[in-house]
Amino acid sequence: MREFKKNLGQLCGSKPHERCGVSRPEVPPIYATSVFSFEKLEDMDHVFDGTTPGFIYSRIENPTNKLLEDILADLEGAQRALVFSSGMAAISHALFSVLSPGDHVVVSDVIYGGSYGFFSEILRFWNVEVDFVNIFNIEMVKKAIKPNTRIIYCETIANPLMEVADIPYLSDLAKKNDILLFVDNTFASPALCKPACLGADVVINSLTKYINGHSDVTGGMVAGSSSFIEKLLKVRTIVGGCMSPFDAWLTLRGCRTLDARMKIHSENAMALARLLDGHPKVAKVYYPGLEKQSTYGIARKILNNGFGGMLSFEILGKESDLRLFVESLEVIEIVPSLASVSTILSIPAKTSHRSVPENVRLSKGISNTLIRLSVGIEPLEVIWQDISNALAQLS
Repeated sequence: MREFKKNLGQLCGSKPHERCGVSRPEVPPIYATSVFSFEKLEDMDHVFDGTTPGFIYSRIENPTNKLLEDILADLEGAQRALVFSSGMAAISHALFSVLSPGDHVVVSDVIYGGSYGFFSEILRFWNVEVDFVNIFNIEMVKKAIKPNTRIIYCETIANPLMEVADIPYLSDLAKKNDILLFVDNTFASPALCKPACLGADVVINSLTKYINGHSDVTGGMVAGSSSFIEKLLKVRTIVGGCMSPFDAWLTLRGCRTLDARMKIHSENAMALARLLDGHPKVAKVYYPGLEKQSTYGIARKILNNGFGGMLSFEILGKESDLRLFVESLEVIEIVPSLASVSTILSIPAKTSHRSVPENVRLSKGISNTLIRLSVGIEPLEVIWQDISNALAQLS
C-alpha cells in the first residue's frame, strides 16, 4: 500500500497543490482520453524522443495504465511491467517480442487451453518449433532443449491439474542454456508467488483473474527487466494490444484488496479440498496444498501465504452424474472463467480446454468429467452446503 500511495502521488503531482490544492485524491482518476495535446511542436518532439516525460497516444501509454504498470511491477518484484487488453494479448505480445521463425520453445504440456492453442497453432504457423513436455520432470525438460531453444514456458500452478512448477530449478536450467524462462502466474498471483524473485525472466498474469478479482475487467500484464519491457513496448505500440484506461482503473481497485482476498480464497479452498478428499462420492481431488499432490513439496517451497483458490476434482460416476451434480447446485454457478469473489465452477473439457484435442487432454488426465472450482470468499459453510447437497443427489 505504501508503494501504491507513492505512485498515486507521482501520477497526481509530486506537490499536492499542483492538482488538488493541499490534497490529492484517495482514488486515482481515470484518464479517459485517447490523445494528448501540446502547446509547442518542440514539446511533442521531446516526448516522442523520450527526452521529456509525457504522453502522446493511449495506444502507446496512458497515465492511468502507467500507474497500474508501476504498481504491478512492485507487486511482482520486477523492474517494469506493461498491461494489455487481455491475458492472451499479454502472452502473444511477449512471445512475439522474442521469437523468430526457426526458433524453438519448450512448453509445459498441461497449460491453459488458449495458451496451448497459441503454441500449437499460431506459433507453428510462424515456423516456430514447439515441444510440449512434462515440465515437472526435469530430465524430460533437459532432453527437450535444443541449440535453437529460446524459451521455457510454464504456469506457476498448472491449469487445471494444480501441479506447481519448480521455478528456481527451471530458472537455473534456463540460465545455463541461455534461455528465457516465461511463467504464467495467473493462478497464484503475486500475493502468493513472485516468479521474478525466483529467477523467472518474464512473468505473465491474466488481470481478468485474481489481480482484478471481480469479474468486471478483461486484461493482462507482462513483467520483466527494463530492457525486455522496452522491447515489448515497441511491439505493443505497433500491434496495438493496449488496455483501456477504465479497465486499468478497475484493476487498480483490485490491487488494493489482492492480499486480503487471496488469503480467504486460499483458506476456503484448502478446507474444501480436505472435505472433498474425504467424501465417498469424490474420486480424486487436485489441490497444491494437499500432501498427496505430487508437487506438494515444491508448493511448500515457492508459494507463500496459502496455496491459492483453485482446485479440481472428479466425482465417481459418468457424464450423466456430472450433469446431475452441476444442475443440482443452487449457489455455485457455471462460469467459463475463474477468480471471482464468488465461487464458480467450470468443466475444462467444455470451456478452458475445449480447443485441446480430446486424445491430448485425456492423456494428461484432463477428463471429460473433471470439475474445476474457483473458490470464492463467501463463508465456507455456504459453499460446502451447496456442494454436499449436490453430491447427495448422486446415486
